[in-house]
Amino acid sequence: MNIRGHRVSAAVSLLVILFLWAPLLIVVLNAFNKDELLVGWAGATLRWFRTALHDSEARDALGQSLVIGVTSTTISVLLAVTGAMWWRRASRRARRWYELLVLLNVILPEVVFASAMFLLFVRLHIQLGLPAVVIGHTVWNTAYAILIIQARMSVLEPALEEAAADLGAARWQVFLRVTLPGLLPGLLVAGLLAFTFSFDDVVTSFFMAGSSVNTLPLELLGLIRFRVTPEVNAIGAVAMLVTAGTAMTGYAIASRVNRARHAGVPFGFR
Repeated sequence: MNIRGHRVSAAVSLLVILFLWAPLLIVVLNAFNKDELLVGWAGATLRWFRTALHDSEARDALGQSLVIGVTSTTISVLLAVTGAMWWRRASRRARRWYELLVLLNVILPEVVFASAMFLLFVRLHIQLGLPAVVIGHTVWNTAYAILIIQARMSVLEPALEEAAADLGAARWQVFLRVTLPGLLPGLLVAGLLAFTFSFDDVVTSFFMAGSSVNTLPLELLGLIRFRVTPEVNAIGAVAMLVTAGTAMTGYAIASRVNRARHAGVPFGFR
């Protein structure tokens, strides 16, 4: 009975993995497909990647996605660090309210959040565009960065900072030489996660972009409204490569931190 149960669970797990990965594999395969109509496999080619590379709108969309991702990630991490520093010294009641507001931002559906931001900007007569998209992504991603950095902050030893202060270090020296190195693994993971969310975002970008901003996900959304072409698959494959590379980097950092922590290395790094 146990062996049969394990076989059933293994088969179900395999089906779930195939269900999750099959669409992505189809996109990657069609990105190399010579058949322009995508009715069958006609051989491998890099033509569609060259076509996407020479597409000025796709290049501009990729550039804007990278600018928005890097900018919003930097601001989100800085705000998260500031919030974590305050959370560490706040009262228990203030902590609970702070954590509740952060969790509500995570739980809130993005379409509700994005539409609320859009209505607020319209009411305040703030122009939509690149700054508006950066603000929207920053507000949305800061909550996730706070959860990661706050968790890292909770395991730091206050005694190290107190010892540095007793030895004559100023507050900024304590932060730069003791607190910041301890937070570094959380900062890296939070930054990579925030960048991934920003780079892949569609809903917030759609509401806040106006007519002057076109990110790579919005470019793909506009292309597939007419017809899914091999170029669309090539652009999608590039987007998946950027996202997967970022996620794998974050996973590698987290794994290294866990291994170092189990080995008793301070701050999670050798």
